[in-house]
Amino acid sequence: MTRHLTAAQVYARMACLPMFVVLMRPTDAYEPDSEAGRELMRAHLQWQLELEDEGRLFAAGPLNYGQPVATGHPIVNAGGMYIIAAATAAEAERIAAREPFGAAGWRTHVVCTWLLNEGVARDCAADVVEHFGSGVPFTG
Repeated sequence: MTRHLTAAQVYARMACLPMFVVLMRPTDAYEPDSEAGRELMRAHLQWQLELEDEGRLFAAGPLNYGQPVATGHPIVNAGGMYIIAAATAAEAERIAAREPFGAAGWRTHVVCTWLLNEGVARDCAADVVEHFGSGVPFTG
């Protein structure tokens, strides 16, 4: 258990790492069982693997938006999120605009600036943010 910390000690531990969370939701055009839907899913997953290979993708995966989420299989539904490092919000938006489902009009997205402060992932996130030079001020 952590001893009682002063406010200054608590604030000194905050990582203050600006990253970007991209939330995606399907549009009415989404047809997962079609040939085009299967190809878009393949292209989407490859696109994310490329971001991962760059070292820019911090985390990604489906969100259930009230639907059941199957485990053990990477293709579960059209809603999801990913977290990336980028130098600016505009750069994060440019990256998000290239996501294959969104580019095809099958998903919409929202890019949110996220300030990672606490958690076991902060050391890993610090490396990602440092590499991509994020100097985004967080204005809450």
